[in-house]
Amino acid sequence: MSLADDYDVDVTVYHRDGTIYVDTRADAPEHLLVLLDDLGLDRHQVEGDVWHQIPDEMDEITMKALADRAAPLLARAGYRVDIDAGLFGGTAYRAALAEKAAHRPAPPPTPPAAQARRTR
Repeated sequence: MSLADDYDVDVTVYHRDGTIYVDTRADAPEHLLVLLDDLGLDRHQVEGDVWHQIPDEMDEITMKALADRAAPLLARAGYRVDIDAGLFGGTAYRAALAEKAAHRPAPPPTPPAAQARRTR
């Protein structure tokens, strides 16, 4: 049984330990799994358990933007979707942009020769 089964939805999207996972029902149709593949998600399978992940090599902003974009596409395709609030609505994307900007190094100081000289 998957989280999607637990939440009684077709797809659930959640963030855990720096990875965004996309779980489907245990009996998900192949066309749903292919749709998730086509959205750019990586399919994983272990002993009959199938799930998708947003590729780990993506940066945090790209990962969250992909999750934010996937939810409405899945809903329009007729699937019931549950997504962590922090991953949907663009708020996660804007927060990640702000965090990235906050960690950007300050520009180097202007060298003294390039500063305007004051004369009387």
